[in-house]
Amino acid sequence: MRRTVSTVSRVRRALTRVVLSLPVWPTWSRAADFGFRPPRDPDDPAAAELMRDLAERILPVYQDADKDAFLANVTALQIVSGAYRAALDSSRLLRERRQGKPFDALVERATLDGIYARARLLETEERVAFAQAYARAFQELVSPLDNMQAQAVMARLEIPPDVFAQQLRQAFDLWRDKGSLPEADALALVRAWLSYQSRRSFSALLPELFAAENRIRYVAEAGIRIPVRGGVIHATMVRPGRATGALPALLRFTLDPGEDDARRSAARGYVGITAYVRGRTPDGKGAVWPFMHDGEDAVAVIEWITHQPWSDGRVVMLGEGYSGYAAWAAARRRPPALKAIATIAPMAPGIDFPMAGQIFRNAMVRWAQEHALAEPPPGPPSSGSPAGADPDAVWQALDARWYRGNRPYWDIDRVLLGKRSRLIRTWLTHPSHDRYWQKFLPSAEQFARIDIPVLSFAGYFGGDAGALYFHQEHLRNRPQADTTLLLGPYDATTIRRGTAAELRGYAPDPVARIDLPELRYRWIDHVLKGANKPALLLERVNYQVMGADQWRHAPALESPQRTQLRLYLDTSGRDEPRRLLASPAEGGGSARLSVDLADRRDVRMPWADALRVNQLPMRNGIGFVSEPLPEGTEIAGSLRGVFDITPSRQDVDFSVSLYAQTEGGECQLLFEPYDFRASYAGHRVRRRLLRAGERQLLAFTVERFTACRLAAGSRLVLVVGINKRPDRQIDYGSGKDVNSETVADAKWPLRVRWHARSYIEIQTGGS
Repeated sequence: MRRTVSTVSRVRRALTRVVLSLPVWPTWSRAADFGFRPPRDPDDPAAAELMRDLAERILPVYQDADKDAFLANVTALQIVSGAYRAALDSSRLLRERRQGKPFDALVERATLDGIYARARLLETEERVAFAQAYARAFQELVSPLDNMQAQAVMARLEIPPDVFAQQLRQAFDLWRDKGSLPEADALALVRAWLSYQSRRSFSALLPELFAAENRIRYVAEAGIRIPVRGGVIHATMVRPGRATGALPALLRFTLDPGEDDARRSAARGYVGITAYVRGRTPDGKGAVWPFMHDGEDAVAVIEWITHQPWSDGRVVMLGEGYSGYAAWAAARRRPPALKAIATIAPMAPGIDFPMAGQIFRNAMVRWAQEHALAEPPPGPPSSGSPAGADPDAVWQALDARWYRGNRPYWDIDRVLLGKRSRLIRTWLTHPSHDRYWQKFLPSAEQFARIDIPVLSFAGYFGGDAGALYFHQEHLRNRPQADTTLLLGPYDATTIRRGTAAELRGYAPDPVARIDLPELRYRWIDHVLKGANKPALLLERVNYQVMGADQWRHAPALESPQRTQLRLYLDTSGRDEPRRLLASPAEGGGSARLSVDLADRRDVRMPWADALRVNQLPMRNGIGFVSEPLPEGTEIAGSLRGVFDITPSRQDVDFSVSLYAQTEGGECQLLFEPYDFRASYAGHRVRRRLLRAGERQLLAFTVERFTACRLAAGSRLVLVVGINKRPDRQIDYGSGKDVNSETVADAKWPLRVRWHARSYIEIQTGGS
């Protein structure tokens, strides 16, 4: 029988193998700086030796009272130092210590380090070629893992080297002129170097290793053709290879092959199905007409699933963006086998795409070209980006070409794509939320009949309008609906791909940094397997309070028990920025803004998207600042208001932003800036022109949600602007169809005066 050895003994035995003497279990941590002259670039030939030298100098003095963190960091230091056997032992001890605990990021890192240390050990001691050594090490450490654990490890391995190269370049630039760096930063630098250096050596090996491992674990079927009325749906299927009996299916109905997560669903013990919109194939080819047949086609796929021998007759649809819309399109038809839908930032046609606030975005053309038209991207414009430029630069140059021209928005497809698009033309024909868009969304009666559990995720900085629309309409028409909404400081990218420690200059609170796709799977486990409901999804509405490092849980987005903070726009003063007042300004007056919509000299000026700024972006706008808050205040909800205005034209596209300003003057954006067309404010279906030259009231609701804890002494800052951006439609206020307007319709600057009854309001007080 194998003799039991205590964990502490194993740790001590492993650490004695390190060439340099190490304390075994330090109980304190002391600060230290390490001299370091960064190389020019991660690919500099001198970089490896410089990083090895740094790791060797850290090892003798590194201490940490957290034993697991100590082992994890020591493993990295040992690998970079070349002490592969010691690193392998340290990695093994850490994994043994974590047995019986959640398979978290620490264990994933220990597994990755163990694979790499084992491969290098085989290479150096047994003279095995690295490719063969890494394959052996991968099999030794990954094969014993269960499907979920193996999937997590492979997902981390797939992070490309360029991600870590960028981190290294930034760190090298940061410390280049300092000559030394603190211990914590030195450890982070060693870890980033190990991640980059190791991935450079094994990235090319991963596809074959993953394929071999997945063939053992799963049964996969590609090329599935599912007949539907008037067409065929292409699909792929992955299910656990060792499963016995029928299983529930998780279906994603999409037009983007990049969203294929069938294997991840299979790793959770489900049958994963990825089905593609009519006309699209799994390789991304084939043109589609978005929104047209998705509901009926998704229902046909669900029906097909229920007749398969591996199906237990239960289906949950999951989706993000367009595939999130498809889940709602299917749910409104109520197929019996559909037991729940779980969406992240679902798209709502006519609400947040291809327009938002009834203002068309140029991004719709790029989306259509990439996801619907199945055509090669446009080349760089002759006066824009050079050949070989990244796609973002190409599209920005095309936006600039559009902005400088004198063509109506009807021609946006010709300017950006170089030809007419029937799809774009169709969308432009429907600028209001008319029947064309309404037919793609659940009606009031259909919302009232959706009786399955629904989960939606949304972010304060993008990916929110569609989720908020579906959630509110579902509850409005079915008050007893089993619907759950989660909101936090995420944008359209992080909410789909995972939260990060930094977002556009803002560092989210630690409690906000969660794996949202994983949380969605845990909720599905609750629905289909009877697992405990995730505590984070305690109530119908669950939101993270920025600055408080806390989550709140409430039965509804708005609560009558909470107070409204109402602030009036100062119209009596002359100083900029003006004030936000507790009561209407006395003495009349007005706040004035004038924007020359024909002026294109700002075409090369970038639009800032940082979430934390030292200087407010006041371009084409006017600011209003509140008095310092006498005490800490929590705000949560949507911003509403009334503009008491006199416009010079019959229409205007407003932009509304709200910031929290610290006592030090730094400003934190509270939600993504909201642009809306005044003639559609509060009623998307019918356009109601303004009365040029007359004073009138314009009520509006910002279709955003935010939550933030404001410290005492903080101020709220409102920035109101007039839209004049190269990347969207511009309303010149003539009263004509905005699609037909040109720069010639500007004639003279657009002017707006705000009067004393103008105000904004938002809810305050914690739950």
